[in-house]
Amino acid sequence: MPGVSLAQPAAKPSQPPPPEAGYQRLYYLDAFRGFTMVCMISAGFGLGFFSSDPFWGPLARQFEHEPWEGMRFWDLIQPFFMFIVGAAMPIAFARRWAAGEAYPESLRRVVRRCVLLLFWGLVARSIQAGEPTLDLINVLAQLSFTYFVAFLVLRKSCRVQASIAFGLLVAHWALYQFAPLAGLPGPWTRDANFGSWLDQFLLGKNWNGSYATINCLSSAANTIFGVMAGALLVSQTPPARKMQILLRTGFGALLLGLALSPAVPIIKKIWTPSFAIYSTGFTLLALLLFYWLTEVLGFRRWAKVFVVVGANSIFIYLFHEILGRWLTETGLVFLRVAVEAWGPWGQALNAWAVIAAQIWLCWWLWRKRIFFKL
Repeated sequence: MPGVSLAQPAAKPSQPPPPEAGYQRLYYLDAFRGFTMVCMISAGFGLGFFSSDPFWGPLARQFEHEPWEGMRFWDLIQPFFMFIVGAAMPIAFARRWAAGEAYPESLRRVVRRCVLLLFWGLVARSIQAGEPTLDLINVLAQLSFTYFVAFLVLRKSCRVQASIAFGLLVAHWALYQFAPLAGLPGPWTRDANFGSWLDQFLLGKNWNGSYATINCLSSAANTIFGVMAGALLVSQTPPARKMQILLRTGFGALLLGLALSPAVPIIKKIWTPSFAIYSTGFTLLALLLFYWLTEVLGFRRWAKVFVVVGANSIFIYLFHEILGRWLTETGLVFLRVAVEAWGPWGQALNAWAVIAAQIWLCWWLWRKRIFFKL
């Protein structure tokens, strides 16, 4: 897919292919990616203004992160994204290698992309903070590590990939469970665990929300699981068999995550191994749904808006991170009367206006055949 780098000003590529080019074979994956990005840029679809409402409150709370142990829908968005990045890798690199790109060149390309992911993640968070900020828990910073690890195992067998993914989870569990640190009440205690200790030791601080930098170790498993799923989806395996594997593996991961949870709680904030496995189960089932609807049944028109947003996924994520607050304030300039008259409903209307503006921007870029990439 032609594109322009985020490391340089956007430019309209010469002789671009039709907008549909490159989206036929993996339409379901692009739709899933776009759905995930719409969720990311939605800021909860305005439901946060109804968190205390007796009717809408339970639904609204699904669009907030679980404070600690447990999982809500909103906790799945980052695992979705990291898994999808992995799922796209077998296809993208198979094309490059078929075109004659050598492995060392691919490695250099991956290292460059990882550096840019880290850089742009830091830029976005620094702009949000109003000062230079070393933020290592943002999605792009975490992805810069998991993407690199996934590339290193990309040419390995499925068995080796699974072994490495579960090995990372075991290593993450062992660090929390057995690190001989004085003063920690337990391995999974909020703000008093190995992850919080390590951030304090290396960075001299802890992150708001009780997140931990070392989350990248276990979340790399989600990206590797995505690599494995991507290899399955582009294989010659019959569609019915693919769906059967996704269904069984998805439910198996859910059951395994729940089985582990009494000993290793499901906690997104520190990305426990049980959370990594449990979230992968939901991700596989969501991927199955997109595959079944768009590829097997052929229902694609409903997903076009997601495909359009997914075509510029990194761009719209950064656009939202950097300018989302400004868009919200701009919307209030024109919708303040509605906010004052309707209260939460007016605030929700402004949130949807901001979402619509971002989707429109993606649509405009799509029609102009401008695609940003790292």
